[in-house]
Amino acid sequence: MNAVVSAAKKSDFVTAPFGAPVGEVMEIIRRDGGIVLEGVLSDDEVRQVNDELDPYLYDYHTGSQGGDELMKEFWGALTKRLTNVVVLSPTYRERFLSRPELHDYMAAMFKGVSDSFWVQATQAIEIMPGEKAQMLHRDVGNYPVFRNSGPSAPEVTCNTLLALVDTDEACGATRVIPGSHEWDAEREYDDSMTVPAELKAGSIFFYSGKLLHGGGANRSEDVRRRVIATAFNAGFLVPEEAYPFTVPLELVRTMPKRLQQALGFRSFHQRDPIGGSLWQHNYEELADFLGL
Repeated sequence: MNAVVSAAKKSDFVTAPFGAPVGEVMEIIRRDGGIVLEGVLSDDEVRQVNDELDPYLYDYHTGSQGGDELMKEFWGALTKRLTNVVVLSPTYRERFLSRPELHDYMAAMFKGVSDSFWVQATQAIEIMPGEKAQMLHRDVGNYPVFRNSGPSAPEVTCNTLLALVDTDEACGATRVIPGSHEWDAEREYDDSMTVPAELKAGSIFFYSGKLLHGGGANRSEDVRRRVIATAFNAGFLVPEEAYPFTVPLELVRTMPKRLQQALGFRSFHQRDPIGGSLWQHNYEELADFLGL
């Protein structure tokens, strides 16, 4: 392994600096299912993001208010989930979501599958003290036809968890089964196989959509385990959040072109492997119609 990537491990996952060579990061994710990348945000930037989210999260409800019992169980009775963070936090948007390094990693994750990708969700997740562990799941479950294909399925979704507080096992660090991205869908598993993906504030856990994981139980007295889940999916699939309807166009005009693409404000053109174009207007590039 190149010396740029540290051999040190935390919770059974390799730790490397954010900006480590793309090829090496991809090699580790393909082998282990995930990697911890440190130094994404500085301490000051973490404070700024928390300050920007505090007014929205402080009195925000815990648990799902819908009637779907499975969603209530998945959500967590003592967990807050706030979406559209791309709009709510300028620091997160500019200092993380717009970073060229992040877009380079995502382009490599979907290489050979999709020439572009969409931001699937920008969701602040705050696990409150007393919350139980979340059910283990794979994010590729959003697209069941790929989940059922097991390890042979293409990489059509992946996720990053950006820690806004120091996150350890006691306060609900995400539990993961290392290597489970290589398992068949029918293989049995249980919570005893998991390890916590512990993170320093300002670092991310970057992992395959095929990796089994779930939010941990928060056994602390007073720590609210706050992270931002930033997921991505192949550009030919529908994301979780409908950004073209929730992000103001004037705000989009201030963003880098790569982020505009990832939020759905530019057309999808599949060229490797050869394909067509999607998300257009009159068979022309959407960005031209929008004046971007």
